[in-house]
Amino acid sequence: MRIPLEPTALLALQDQRTKVLVTWGLRIVVGLVFFVPAVIALSGQTMVVREFDAVPFGQGLRIATACLQIAAALLVLVPAASLLSAVVLLVIDAGALIFQLFFLHGDFVHVILLALPLLALLFIESGCFDEKLAELDE
Repeated sequence: MRIPLEPTALLALQDQRTKVLVTWGLRIVVGLVFFVPAVIALSGQTMVVREFDAVPFGQGLRIATACLQIAAALLVLVPAASLLSAVVLLVIDAGALIFQLFFLHGDFVHVILLALPLLALLFIESGCFDEKLAELDE
């Protein structure tokens, strides 16, 4: 025999389930958004190689950044490492923004767009989301 849940307990359970689904969705999106470009960078496509030729230590930086990006993109799917790997991806994204603005052609819009799901994931994983929800419930 099942014991029926109180309405407030049921709402809390639904809120927790929604948070888990949103968090996993964001982890998957962030992982893919950073994994795919890193694989393209490692594949040595001409356009990517040319862009990295414009920066100091170009090709070494391309390979090191792509490897770090792949590792962090995969680790963002591991709940225990998700927050740390999201921070690493944010640092990589900030570096890409700096290089776009000062060394490359200045096309920084796509770098900012990459940061949006990443910032949302950081917000949820850091616990700030729970604090804001608690404030709204009061």
